[in-house]
Amino acid sequence: MTQPTITFSLKRLEDYFSIQLINRNQSHGQLTVTDAGNQLFERSKIIISQLELAKNELARVRQHKMKLGMPPIIGSYYFPKIANELVKQHLMDAVDTMEGGSDELFYQMRSGDLDIALLGSTGPKVAEDMDITQILSVPFMIVVDKQHPLAKLKEVSFSDLKKYAFVSLTEGFVIVQAFEWFVKNTQMQPDVLYRTSDVAMLKKMIKERVGIGFLTEIAVTEEDDLVTIPLTDKNQPEFIISVFNRKNQILESDLLKLKEILTETK
Repeated sequence: MTQPTITFSLKRLEDYFSIQLINRNQSHGQLTVTDAGNQLFERSKIIISQLELAKNELARVRQHKMKLGMPPIIGSYYFPKIANELVKQHLMDAVDTMEGGSDELFYQMRSGDLDIALLGSTGPKVAEDMDITQILSVPFMIVVDKQHPLAKLKEVSFSDLKKYAFVSLTEGFVIVQAFEWFVKNTQMQPDVLYRTSDVAMLKKMIKERVGIGFLTEIAVTEEDDLVTIPLTDKNQPEFIISVFNRKNQILESDLLKLKEILTETK
């Protein structure tokens, strides 16, 4: 942009709001932003983010597409359960799924990159800009191979695991937050040998007895051929699964159907 264009644009803004936004020091050739100018700048960032949000939402409505976010553990548990209903409702082709940690997907919900999400948390999630429907709560477990010495236990305290090395998910997953709660609560420093964002890889490492695992109950299936051991620690967090959508988002018919399917599936 040229200097006169910028000057004219600033003058138009000042005329529109009837207030000075820029201090002009002609003798020193300096420009400084007034308090009113800074206030407008802060509000403009919100306006621009809302415009981007609307742009993303309308683009997917135009394309008849819906973006559904799910962490891999929730996705592997839930998506097979809802797949038949999506086919019946003629929605399967309209749903694009995105995987990632719950923290990452939550920010994608806020930015408009996702239309709806199934996210995990270690307690009831509160967000003023989100409509949140809790659908399931399950415990966290210690996971080991069937030949591991711990496999015979019916339950275990986290503090009794000091001598065992762990394999874990990377940061950004709710399971890691819950793991840190147990670490802090027991004041122990576990040896974490390996971290990965791939849940299937993590379970293979547990199977090979590289280390013991810390996962939620729904993450382990019969096909994994692993043993889950309940934790006895008091007041421990649980893995809560909830459906998220933005409060100011108009749910068009297909998105409303998708939300109903997600909230009714246990």
